[in-house]
Amino acid sequence: MTEQKIKLIIADDSNILIECFRQWIKNIPSINLIGVVHKTDEVLSFLNIEKDAIVLSSYQWILKQGKSNISRIINNNGGTSVALSLNSNNYNSIHSLISIGIKGFYGDMTTREELLKGLCDIKNYNYYMASEILTEFVEIRKMENGDNNPDKSNLTKREREILEMVLAGKNSRDIAKRLNISKRTVDGHRANINNKFGVRNTAQLYKKAAVYLTVL
Repeated sequence: MTEQKIKLIIADDSNILIECFRQWIKNIPSINLIGVVHKTDEVLSFLNIEKDAIVLSSYQWILKQGKSNISRIINNNGGTSVALSLNSNNYNSIHSLISIGIKGFYGDMTTREELLKGLCDIKNYNYYMASEILTEFVEIRKMENGDNNPDKSNLTKREREILEMVLAGKNSRDIAKRLNISKRTVDGHRANINNKFGVRNTAQLYKKAAVYLTVL
């Protein structure tokens, strides 16, 4: 069976940024660029036809269009269209975007490779956060909540540490090397994490990642 292509809508008012994205995805068979738009009503026009498309935009564009308008687009399309936001790498902006339903975040120094990884993760897991901003975001949440952090999943300190690495895209071998423990030990912790979140695999865990971040 042929893998379904990623349907992409680029939404921004910067022609330079749009052209940069177009060049990055040029000649990539797995991506189908179905539209380039400047306004939210144009996004809706495409989503009426392609409801499972991914919307790629910048944080600045979202602010100009109004977060309430973006939230309405996401919620009115059955949650099947999710936006990835570029240049959203500070705690307040990420937290506000999570609250309106956006589940993909790039930093200021996004590369072509990272753009493609984010699109694949959004398609497969409905979630993406660049590793360089994930760590900072989690640490700020910890500092705000202190030792009385309301961790709903009752993770141990080691499990939280491993979960953050998993969400940053690290595999068990990478994590084991980083923590100087065996891969078998990491796999055991990951099994416990999955049990506590009520999921069976990493794909399902990714879907709950945004919820985890909001309660750290």
